[in-house]
Amino acid sequence: MKYPFVQIILAILVGSSTALSSTAPTVVSVSPLAQSKTAPINTHITITFDTPMDPQTIDSTSIMVFGRWSGVARGQFQIENNGTRIRFTPSSLFSVGEWVSVSLAKRIRSQSGQAMDHGYTWNFWIRTGIGSLSLTEVTRIPVRRPGESHIQSYGAYAGDLNSDGYTDLTIPNELSNDVRVFLNGGKGKDTTFVVHPLSGSSKPSISEGADFNQDGTIDIAVGSTGNERISVLLGDGAGGFSSITSYQASASVRGLSVMDLEGDGDMDIVTANRTGNNLTILKNNGDGTFAPGINMEANGNQETACAAADANGDGLLDLFVGAYASNEIILLLGDGNGGLAYSTKVSAGGKPWMIAVGDVNGDGNVDVVSANSVSNNAAVILGNGQGGLQGAVTYPVGNFPLAIELGDLDGDGDLDLVTSNFSDGNWTILENAGSGTFINPRFLQASTAGSCATLHDRDNDGDLDMTGIDEIDDLLFLFDNSPQVSVTENPQLPGEFKLMQNYPNPFNPTTIIKFALPHVGTRLAVSLRVFDLLGREVATLVHEELKPGTYEVTFDGHGFASSVYFYRLEAAKYRETKKLILLR
Repeated sequence: MKYPFVQIILAILVGSSTALSSTAPTVVSVSPLAQSKTAPINTHITITFDTPMDPQTIDSTSIMVFGRWSGVARGQFQIENNGTRIRFTPSSLFSVGEWVSVSLAKRIRSQSGQAMDHGYTWNFWIRTGIGSLSLTEVTRIPVRRPGESHIQSYGAYAGDLNSDGYTDLTIPNELSNDVRVFLNGGKGKDTTFVVHPLSGSSKPSISEGADFNQDGTIDIAVGSTGNERISVLLGDGAGGFSSITSYQASASVRGLSVMDLEGDGDMDIVTANRTGNNLTILKNNGDGTFAPGINMEANGNQETACAAADANGDGLLDLFVGAYASNEIILLLGDGNGGLAYSTKVSAGGKPWMIAVGDVNGDGNVDVVSANSVSNNAAVILGNGQGGLQGAVTYPVGNFPLAIELGDLDGDGDLDLVTSNFSDGNWTILENAGSGTFINPRFLQASTAGSCATLHDRDNDGDLDMTGIDEIDDLLFLFDNSPQVSVTENPQLPGEFKLMQNYPNPFNPTTIIKFALPHVGTRLAVSLRVFDLLGREVATLVHEELKPGTYEVTFDGHGFASSVYFYRLEAAKYRETKKLILLR
């Protein structure tokens, strides 16, 4: 179906001299580039073809833009450059630091009526603001109901289920056989949740989001480690689910990826099944239901983890697989018609429990990182961009790492690494030195077991925060990144509230905002926030209690587009707003 909010704006010049090709149209360039990590939160997306395209085949179901946390991107499509370039302008913001997928269905046609030979997909990351690797625990939230016994929470998904611009948390629970949804009320510290039972599941664990039925809302797939079932939860757009359906894969589903294997415009599911010792492909029927699973070998022993990305630059998603018993990372290449073919495998440097993908050394190629459980290390395996893998480089991280994530925590333009160390009861943060080597380990403490970590901008302040799970104590650990600004106090006491004009103005990329708080009490609740022209809050610079004094705050405009913004100071009954201009 076509979404009513999508508009096709034609800019095809009459009498264009561009020749119409009788061959299948081919993608010649995309923007943002595949695996780039610098796209702003309001980035435009462009696709350039080698021939003019038919605008009647361009809509939000033939070109799907999906942020891992922000969900389906809404916006407008525009045809440019004599019909050869398609531009997508989003009407909502992406989530800072998230992985974005753009998928083209092969039914897109040229003006001469030729359809694409196969679909085309690429991924990129949204840029993060300046942050820190020294995260601070701000609270712990129980996932259990009052009086409830152990439920074994594991595998959080941070998608925005109700499209309010804040990342929510969906938590699978292995012993209670359900998922619990925490809707984010604005700061991500909400303690209430709704329980959704998963009938037929046994130890639901790994989960991932997609729009399976193309209704514009986030749906979730959850695999069960205790049996062969997959639960597909179709979102209702309000934070709940309109239906929950169970499908059969193979025994002990421990890895799960979503990808359009056939290029038909809908998201399929691939699982890695440890006890089944295989993979299962579940093809989407086009309406969010799935055909019976197809089992296949991956040329490993006890396939446990999987992650999808384009490993050889052909615009088709491939599958990385972690084989637990054979200590291997395996690469299977997609053929665009629903198949996956073995390409290569290398030693993982240990027993992979979970893997993640991204370009860690900045060469534009997809790499893979692995949490190597009983081997007590994390492995980094670089891709060569042609379907090959280099040997693993391992880093000690802690005892029994169960999970691994990538994200630009410090905002320096490369992907840092976090492992969840079950036996040590902590998380390890490794800093990317910029070349795909990892240094300066830092540790965050759980209460009993470090079980998994999710990197997302929970409070919408422009940097990546972390939500950790302790699956023994069933607790969420909320760690905040240091704000993208620093606050410097001047001890001289002012006589009145005052908000000064930022300097410099216009600015690029940083500016200083000063404000004064008079002596009207020992401490004041102070808020300093930035808004765009539509009145949407885009950054929180200060949100805390401050003593009387004069302060200055540095606002970093990385990740923001050139525009006019407004900053507002609120303290006691004082309110004042001023304008600032980011000009690149």
